[in-house]
Amino acid sequence: MPGFIHKPGGPIGVVSRSGTLTYEVVHQLTTRHRPDYLHRHRGDPVNGTNFIDCLKAFEEDPETKGIVLVGEIGGTAEEEAAAYIREKVSKPVVGFVAGLSAPPGRRMGHAGAIVSGNSGTAQSKIAVMKEAGIHVCENLGRFGDFCAGVF
Repeated sequence: MPGFIHKPGGPIGVVSRSGTLTYEVVHQLTTRHRPDYLHRHRGDPVNGTNFIDCLKAFEEDPETKGIVLVGEIGGTAEEEAAAYIREKVSKPVVGFVAGLSAPPGRRMGHAGAIVSGNSGTAQSKIAVMKEAGIHVCENLGRFGDFCAGVF
């Protein structure tokens, strides 16, 4: 991850399924807030870890005051994370799901995410996240400003 936008010390933890989306989210957090706004992050998956592992670590860390969760279409990781957040996370969480305009049935992105029917769509993930109390930003271009209203 580029060091000039990833700085240690701030109160926000970022967990993401995408390294590229992590760059954008972290850039917006650090340019729209203080340069030390980011606490720590996880971009592309590290073998053997998942969203819940990272959410648990952020929840247990007294220095983390808020969490950003960045997801994508396909799979069930975001829904599982939302259920965990509803039950176990007391800190505010802002979510974003990439792929709102992705056509159903078409393989998308480096992860080969595929949407089948209503399963794994951005819309279904966003609905589940909102039901879990996650503040969901649907416009990546306004992510930093959206977070400023939550954290």
